Amino acid sequence: MLIFAVIAFMYLTGEVLKTLTLSILLSFALAPVVRLLEHLRFPRAPAVVLTVLLTLGALGGVGYLVAHELTALVQRLPDYQENITLKLNRVLRPAEEGAAARLKTFADEVKATVEATSAAANQTGHETGEGPPAPATPPKPVPKVEVVSQPSIIEQVRSAAGPYLEFLGEGSFVLVLVLFILIGREDIGDRITTLFGHNHVSLTTRTTQEISRRISRYLGTFALVNSCYGFAIGISLALIGLPYSVLWGCLAAILRFFPYVGPAVAFILPFLFSFARYDGWLQPFEILFLFAIMEALLAFYLEPVIYGKTTGISALSLLVAAMFWTWMWGTVGLLLSTPLTVCLAVLGKHVPSLGFFATLLGETAEMEPSLRFYQRLIALDEPGALVVIDLAIKERPRVQVFDDLLMRALIRAERDAAREELDDSKQAFIQRVVGEILDRLEGIPEFSLETSTLPCAGAACPTDLDGVASESRIVGLVVDKPSDALALRMLAQLVAPTCRVLEIVGDTARSMAFADDDHDPSLQMVVLSHVPPGSLAVANLLVKRLKARSPGLPILVGLWGRRSPSTSESIDHLGFSEADVVHTLSDARTRLLSLISEPSAGEPVESASPA
Repeated sequence: MLIFAVIAFMYLTGEVLKTLTLSILLSFALAPVVRLLEHLRFPRAPAVVLTVLLTLGALGGVGYLVAHELTALVQRLPDYQENITLKLNRVLRPAEEGAAARLKTFADEVKATVEATSAAANQTGHETGEGPPAPATPPKPVPKVEVVSQPSIIEQVRSAAGPYLEFLGEGSFVLVLVLFILIGREDIGDRITTLFGHNHVSLTTRTTQEISRRISRYLGTFALVNSCYGFAIGISLALIGLPYSVLWGCLAAILRFFPYVGPAVAFILPFLFSFARYDGWLQPFEILFLFAIMEALLAFYLEPVIYGKTTGISALSLLVAAMFWTWMWGTVGLLLSTPLTVCLAVLGKHVPSLGFFATLLGETAEMEPSLRFYQRLIALDEPGALVVIDLAIKERPRVQVFDDLLMRALIRAERDAAREELDDSKQAFIQRVVGEILDRLEGIPEFSLETSTLPCAGAACPTDLDGVASESRIVGLVVDKPSDALALRMLAQLVAPTCRVLEIVGDTARSMAFADDDHDPSLQMVVLSHVPPGSLAVANLLVKRLKARSPGLPILVGLWGRRSPSTSESIDHLGFSEADVVHTLSDARTRLLSLISEPSAGEPVESASPA
């Protein structure tokens, strides 16, 4: 509702806001020149006045050239009337010779014959007295004399200057506002900080500086590119031989400040003139080819590189913004659409409540890898999901990839399935893809600063005579779903560099049977895996049965993805007071290694040392 209220306010107060916004835009454009003059030891006020005068002089010079060439063109237009008529006749002649045209000619001839026959019959009847009487001659109307008063000199001046008074008035206001904004720009910044950023001075200052920097850089780059474009168009048209090439080049540079509409008008004007100027079709097609090449070069090669880095706005967002601001403020809105859109994008980047602007308008979609990975899985796009994982494996440690991407995908899938937003087939697909990713990573060593400090990392694991790695056993129990087993497989890969082998019991029934069995002395630890949501009753029951059989056995419970505080009260509330509770694979690996390195109750120290 607030956004709609703001839009309505801008629409109703458009006449005032257009002038103010255009003044601020020109201030951003001229600020770098003013700062340069100040760097050369010019005082602030003379630097501002000199900058404005130089700008007006440059615009006046371009305007004089355009007006001079345009006047000469208008005077020569009657000379091209005959050529235009001949070309139109050549274009339209085939349509006149078609079946429809011949049928129309035949109908006109029949109508003329009927009217002539009827007129002759009426004349004959009038002469013999058999026809209808001749109509009486109407009386002659009395002429009316109208007195036309000659307009006064003031009225003549007002009618002649009326169309320009509004433009001159707005231009004067803009000029005065630009002078005041440039002279007191620090004071304006202080007022903005006082009004909106009293409690967030750093955020407000950073936002205003980025808006100023990006808009100034965009306007400077835009003016430079358009000037080069107009110069290239003028030179190329002169080489083609088209008169008034200076006029066409200046118009091309000026009109490109209006997105989308300006370039089309800049092409149509010289194309129509060449159509009227030359007898053949070679020159119009040369102009068509020239503008097509220039626009393709700018649109597909230069502008994406230059403006993408300058504004940070996507091309689609600029198009939609141009449509919106044109509807809001007309031609001025079209001119201001890109800078205003940049302001919204920067505000969305720094103000959390306006973050949707950054998402909608940004050059790239800022989707976090875990969300992108899950979205690819939901769309059944296995190759796309594997691309996300391959890129993450190259940039992050494996434990982060497991925690941030794979585990989050499994947790999201379980929660969506519990809400009946995900069917069984898609959930099975997600679990299958995660399992295949773990198969691909199985046995592939990972070397990092973290893994290099772990025991036996990079070395062969010691084995006994039967080839079994280490005499101690670590068993992982699945609580109630296939995702629990996948989480244990990830943990097994993470502890593999330490020469610890995690044996996985793959379903609930077997986990219960294992908890009820007598445990041999080689069992060093049990790890329970539970992916939310779901009841913790089975996990609580497993912990109680394990403790009943082996009171001194270390038990680690992985409640993956839960964000409950790790306090004794919360653990007692969950029913795991006799076990260690972790929420991430990283914490599980750290806690597992620390527990199995400590001597168990009633065991000698040697049996508890790492293998």
